[in-house]
Amino acid sequence: MSVGAVRVLLLTHSYSPEVSPPQRRWDSFVHVMRQEGWEICVVTPRSVAKVSASERARHFSVEEIGQHGELIRTYPSIKKPRRISGKVIKNILDGALMLPQALFQERPTVVVATVPALPTMFVGFIVSKLLRRPLIIEMRDAWPDLISDSRIFKWRWLTEAAHKVVRMIQRHATLVVTVTDGFAAVLAEDGIRKVRTIHNGISTRSFEPLPTIPPKSAERINVLYLGNLGESQGLESIIRASALTIDKVRLRIVGSGTARARLVRYASEIGATVEFQDPARGDALRAHYLWADTCVVSLRDDWKSFNHTIPSKIYELLSLGKHITGVVQGEAAHIITSAGAGDIVGHDPEDIAALWGELASQRNRLEVGSSGREWVFENASLENLGKQYVEIITCINEQGQKHEPR
Repeated sequence: MSVGAVRVLLLTHSYSPEVSPPQRRWDSFVHVMRQEGWEICVVTPRSVAKVSASERARHFSVEEIGQHGELIRTYPSIKKPRRISGKVIKNILDGALMLPQALFQERPTVVVATVPALPTMFVGFIVSKLLRRPLIIEMRDAWPDLISDSRIFKWRWLTEAAHKVVRMIQRHATLVVTVTDGFAAVLAEDGIRKVRTIHNGISTRSFEPLPTIPPKSAERINVLYLGNLGESQGLESIIRASALTIDKVRLRIVGSGTARARLVRYASEIGATVEFQDPARGDALRAHYLWADTCVVSLRDDWKSFNHTIPSKIYELLSLGKHITGVVQGEAAHIITSAGAGDIVGHDPEDIAALWGELASQRNRLEVGSSGREWVFENASLENLGKQYVEIITCINEQGQKHEPR
């Protein structure tokens, strides 16, 4: 195999045509790698809900060609559950089915496993050992620290065991890629030396013009939260804040997730006027953004790992030129501030309400212009970030060839 003949085996829990943060990231990276002439094989689950046994058998191993010329091998997966326990079970099942699919491929140059679905990491580790190929683990979230913060497991011994296993695999990987500098530093402090940061971002291949925002009444500001309604976001704070500023704020929450039913009940209990809507795409999504004066990005502040977590939604809002109400800390807060794209506030509902009151009376602060988009082009273009992956894998390939027997 020549240095240029690179074959990448990508293991991921989400890929096109699904729409998700890992899908958007790797769609751009695969585009860049294909431009280098590399061969890419993607192994990923595909939801096959409510089909007969014979139909499921026909779906078990489906090969298709992606829009960039990559080979995509899919296998059936259950529909995404709403409860956390169901998600854990789904991820375990997906990982078990991913293993044989990943092994039935032409031997790759490198195995890449992108996480947050932890079983994908385990599958990548096993595949790399059996095929004797280098392993790159991409940690999109702060695992294993997030295991303790989120209390996924009820038993302390299981939490500690999972923590040790994840750290063991990270130590044995050829390289661990993080999306934040802070988490890279945490891993380095814990003795993991082969760490590289490739930040998250947004595709700049087909940027649309910034939307023209129609003039709005100064009576109240429109506040939009659009994204996952889970345990990680701590959205009770913004609901309570909207109740405190009911004469100044209209709050719209768009999305789905494990906490949605609880949030709807909570809003009703405290008398908050919140407009809940289902997830949106296309024109409906654009309509939400045109409606909004400010968009909320929120992560709960009692999980230490979130100091090193940057919600991918930030990059989307920066590219759209939207004012951001950042209920975040650490690196996420730093990005919003450095891009001049909004205001940072703590999780105290009274502090959030005070900020929104100021924005309602000083509407010029909502006009962030093109500074966020300029920051994205300079720091968070996925196409530019993908070139870093090309450099890394090329280096690993060259080093591997030096040690292969002649």
